[in-house]
Amino acid sequence: MAEYHGLSHIFTTTETSLYNNLFKSPNPPFHSPTALILEISPNPFPQTNHTTTNFVPIIKNNYNFDNLEILDHELETYRSKFNGHGHDNSNNCNVYVAGLVLVYPSYSSFFEKPGLFLDQMFVRKCYRGMKFGKLLFSAVAMQAQKMGMGMVELFVADWNEETINFYEKMGAHYILEYRLYNLYGDQLQAFGKKSD
Repeated sequence: MAEYHGLSHIFTTTETSLYNNLFKSPNPPFHSPTALILEISPNPFPQTNHTTTNFVPIIKNNYNFDNLEILDHELETYRSKFNGHGHDNSNNCNVYVAGLVLVYPSYSSFFEKPGLFLDQMFVRKCYRGMKFGKLLFSAVAMQAQKMGMGMVELFVADWNEETINFYEKMGAHYILEYRLYNLYGDQLQAFGKKSD
């Protein structure tokens, strides 16, 4: 993602930092940073009637992945360590990561309701055009609606016409009057030390 957006020079995320920030939170999913992982398999996923969170996995068994190794040349790199239900997948390894979405809670005083901020949504290139992006975005929107939230907000790079068109097609509104600013790195450290 950092390479795609030309931000590799500020990328500092590690596997450990992701684990500590996403999976060690005492707060339930969608009340703290939450990652939804898009997993695919040539085998049908079993339906589940129970979950330990307030999110019910979306299971679609109508994709044909019989020739997965032809479609995805990096299949082994993206083999999931868990099956679709959080159980160790080391003995039955036909589950692969195709994408993800990362959200966290937000609040808007304009809407007087909490919302979800969609920080990242990514579908691996070989799986684009299969409506997986729509599936991930719909999962986020359905969860926000289910929780009584007022919005899903996100940022899109102004040069990324394909993504802009995608979100507008989904019904998202572009707010022309606002700009995104970030204070990070050395500038954050320097400004944080100023007292005047």
